[in-house]
Amino acid sequence: MKRNRKLLCAALVVALALFCLVSPVDAWNSHGACTKLIISDQEWLKTYDSITVTPWTYQDVDTATVGPNFVLQYIEGKPGTVTSAAAILTNYADEPDWKMDQDLQLSPLQALTGGSQGWRHQYYGLGWLRFGVAPSRAQYFFDLAGKAREKGDLYWTFRYLARAMHYVQDTTEPYHGVPAPVGLIFKGIGDFGTLMGSATNHHYNLEEYQGAMVARNSPVFVTALQNALPLDIATATSPSWLCRHGAYLGRPEVRELWPLETTFFGDSINGKDSWLFDASTVHVADPGTVQATYDQEISTPLGCMSSYTKTLFLLARQEYGL
Repeated sequence: MKRNRKLLCAALVVALALFCLVSPVDAWNSHGACTKLIISDQEWLKTYDSITVTPWTYQDVDTATVGPNFVLQYIEGKPGTVTSAAAILTNYADEPDWKMDQDLQLSPLQALTGGSQGWRHQYYGLGWLRFGVAPSRAQYFFDLAGKAREKGDLYWTFRYLARAMHYVQDTTEPYHGVPAPVGLIFKGIGDFGTLMGSATNHHYNLEEYQGAMVARNSPVFVTALQNALPLDIATATSPSWLCRHGAYLGRPEVRELWPLETTFFGDSINGKDSWLFDASTVHVADPGTVQATYDQEISTPLGCMSSYTKTLFLLARQEYGL
């Protein structure tokens, strides 16, 4: 029994390794656009509509390595410019994707998630195996937001909170919890080229489609992002909890999304070669179509993205008095 368990474990590791060596590491498209919709009902943010941009002075506590090509930007303008909490959260929701986590040597296992970017942004699960540190990364920046709050620095309080939010949102993207339906991974062991190509295609096309539909104000997506309710923070007690739980809920979604994507996008998505749909050809779904069914399925993890973001805000307000 123990020997069989070890063999299964080894097979899972090998399968995941071969998958993720070419696996994409992006998550939801346009965190900023989604966040703008998510925060539309967050009335408390209006209290913080006049925040002065301050320079980064956290070298003593913000010691995690960053990518060699990461450049700290100030979207609003140089320090001294006045902005708002809502603008900070929207402007910097995508900041961890601005080469912050790329080209680093973080773990000998990071190849299993496509490199250092994937290692920090994903939380893969296959059986009892877990790969990636998105939960601890979200917690890291949430704690730094608290350090900034202690200094009375509202700008970096919200900017660090935006970074923490990014990792929480990433883990609600189903393909950031598992690269493909587990059963399909084992069925495709004999043809890894096609399996890896199709996994990459499903991942990228979901995200490109989701971004295109948010840009087109798809009612299903807008409703999911605006109307989701936060969790009870008596249960959802930390950003790391949100990441772990979000990834756990997203993994079964992959089993539902995969066949819908095959039907909606066509057989090209399951090929060995890289393939991306033509975003200019899509429009808001007509009722009763495969696209409408696909939209409803995507709305579930998008609702989680919204719910978990709002829960993060509740945690920040409770812990830091925002």
